[in-house]
Amino acid sequence: MTTALKEWAVVQRALLEGHQILLLRKGGLIEDTGDFDLRAERFVLYPTYEHETERLGDVQPCFGQWLAEEEARRPPRDQARITAMAQVTDVVRVDDRAQLLTLAPQHIWSPQFIHGRYDWEPYKPVFVLLLRAYALPQPHTLPVRREYGGCRSWVELAEPISTEGAVPAVSEERYARRRELTLRLLEKIP
Repeated sequence: MTTALKEWAVVQRALLEGHQILLLRKGGLIEDTGDFDLRAERFVLYPTYEHETERLGDVQPCFGQWLAEEEARRPPRDQARITAMAQVTDVVRVDDRAQLLTLAPQHIWSPQFIHGRYDWEPYKPVFVLLLRAYALPQPHTLPVRREYGGCRSWVELAEPISTEGAVPAVSEERYARRRELTLRLLEKIP
C-alpha cells in the first residue's frame, strides 16, 4: 500500500489504543482543490509532529502527557515510522459547530482545537471520518522525502508498505458500538 493519510502521531496513538475511531478533515493548505478529498478508503497513517507540539491546549488535559511521549518516540527527522493503517467506514459532512462539540467524549482533542478547526475557513464543512485502525505487525521506517512535507492530507509513498497481518485496534463489536454512538451524536441515525 502506498497511499498514506497524514495525521498527528498522538492521534494515531489514540486510534491504536481505542480512544477514538474518528478523524476530522477540512483540507490541507496545499491540497489540489483546497478541500478534503477521500482519495482512498484504505490507507496507511503517516505520522506528523509539526503542529502537535506547538500547543498543549489542542488535546484534552488527560492526554497532554502523550504529546511529550510521542515527541520522545519520534524517529530522526529524516525518517518516518509507519505503524498503522486504517479503513474508512463512514464520511459525515458536518456544518454545525454544536454537532462537532457533542463528539468530545469520542476523541482526544480539546474544545479549543474543535473551535479552531471549525473556524478555519468557516464556509467549508468539516468531514468526520469514521475508521477502523489497525496496528501493523512491525513498524516500517522510510526516508522522508520532500513531497511528503507541507500541509496536505495525502501522500503517495515511494515504497509500498505491507499491511499483511495488521491487527484491529478494537474488536468488531466495540467498533460497531462506537460507530453507532458517534452517528447518533451526529444525528445520522435515529
